[in-house]
Amino acid sequence: MTDLKPRESIFEYIFYPRGVAIIGASPHDLATISHLRTKISNRLYLVNPKYEEVHGRKCYPSVSLIPEVVDYAIVGVGAKQVPEVIKDCIKKGLKAVQIFTAGFSETGIPERIALEEEIKRIAKDRIRLIGPNCFGVYCPRSGLTIVPEAPQEEGHIGVIAQSGSVTESFSYFARTKGLSFSKIVSYGNAADLDGADFLEYLADDEDTHLIALYIEGTKNGKKFKEALKKAALKKPVVAIKGGLSDQGMRAAASHTASLSSTPALWEALFKQTGVIQVGNFEEMVNTVLAFSTSPLPKGRSIALISNSGGFSVIQTDMCAQLGLEVPRFPEPILEMLRNLVPTAGTAIANPLDAWPIFYNVAEKNNISDVIKACGASENIHTLVFHFDQFRYLRRVLGKNVSSHMERLCNLIIDGCRHVRDREGKPVMAVVSLDPFMEDEEDRRNNLHLKNLFATNGFPVFSTLDGAIKATANLCRFSCRD
Repeated sequence: MTDLKPRESIFEYIFYPRGVAIIGASPHDLATISHLRTKISNRLYLVNPKYEEVHGRKCYPSVSLIPEVVDYAIVGVGAKQVPEVIKDCIKKGLKAVQIFTAGFSETGIPERIALEEEIKRIAKDRIRLIGPNCFGVYCPRSGLTIVPEAPQEEGHIGVIAQSGSVTESFSYFARTKGLSFSKIVSYGNAADLDGADFLEYLADDEDTHLIALYIEGTKNGKKFKEALKKAALKKPVVAIKGGLSDQGMRAAASHTASLSSTPALWEALFKQTGVIQVGNFEEMVNTVLAFSTSPLPKGRSIALISNSGGFSVIQTDMCAQLGLEVPRFPEPILEMLRNLVPTAGTAIANPLDAWPIFYNVAEKNNISDVIKACGASENIHTLVFHFDQFRYLRRVLGKNVSSHMERLCNLIIDGCRHVRDREGKPVMAVVSLDPFMEDEEDRRNNLHLKNLFATNGFPVFSTLDGAIKATANLCRFSCRD
């Protein structure tokens, strides 16, 4: 029996609608094809007066003629048709409409700006709008999506973005890291519901443990600031501000009709509200990955284990710039390490250039013991482990490299699991791809170690830079005043 009881929030109708109409459905329509493949398909109604059926499903001339309950509609008709469609949705009693169609205020054309104002007037106090010029919402629990082949696995990451393409690209990039989502929203021009509205909802959403935000601008700075503050007090909010340069601001204005401001004001806003600002999508994905897979660090000090002394020095400088500390190990830890790592050609310190130990896979005095010793240090809060010596090991060990690598990888995982599970400290795994890695066996070993880390629940990074920045961002949240 259909649930007709009132719901607590308009967002419950948006993310968990009792019925969905696709207005402008056609045999080649992206939204139609996507939703017919999801769990919402039995509550999906197609609307287009041009067709009697689409993909074997009945097609209604208008949404008001659908006999069942419909809460939410996805509108993909021409811009000039949208006002009449909104009126029909109101007549049917829909709660919200997502307008996929572009060609409104983002064009800068007075007539199109007026058209957006018209749909706002029609909708005011009668129905809520998402968009126009947006991809809308994705919710794996309910089956709502507009992205073909979108995964139906439920996760705990919420995404809010003005740009539909950015939303899709970020979600795809994140999925390559094994991340899943609770809800994703692309809201476009924000004629009605905007980023602040969705931030407030996701702040209280129990399925969402952290929020990734892409913002080009806002039309209500005070409302947006309060929403940021509310969300960031409850869970991590990681944000990218698009349009920080003069050229970027002009692009944002023509993309989603957003009002931007100076970079300094946005930086101050994010700092005041406790939001973690990142510079690009790679940093955002890395940061979200770290939050999703790691315990929060209890301080800003890290231990860095690498097979390269030079890279370690460079990364130590980066740590200092980002507010992280690379402290000296206490004497008892140094003594343990001196007994484990051959001292010829390496210094026993933090960061630790541990390259000699990678050639030892014996039962004792191996890389697992080294990792455990570093992680046991009371003045260390996060361990960063870096390895890219596949080519060198193959050259030294020759035909024995496969069995050696299998044993070595297992020892590395054993040590890192101990630090995370027994010591309660986050471990950032960096498995780099040597630019000269032309041998197929090297690439297989690289992928094997990455997969081992990932399947054991560790965040895996391709560069030390990515791991260090993600660690700094974790600390910005966990070490807040």
